[in-house]
Amino acid sequence: ESLERFLVSIFDTYNQKFLNRSHKGFQQVTDTLVSMFTE
Repeated sequence: ESLERFLVSIFDTYNQKFLNRSHKGFQQVTDTLVSMFTE
């Protein structure tokens, strides 16, 4: 559980840094990825 929280914090930091620099095409699948991980 603590490892999961650690990874989430890393991903969150990464996402904040690169929020406006999404690769072309990745932006299109982001919604799909989010829905996969929130089910």
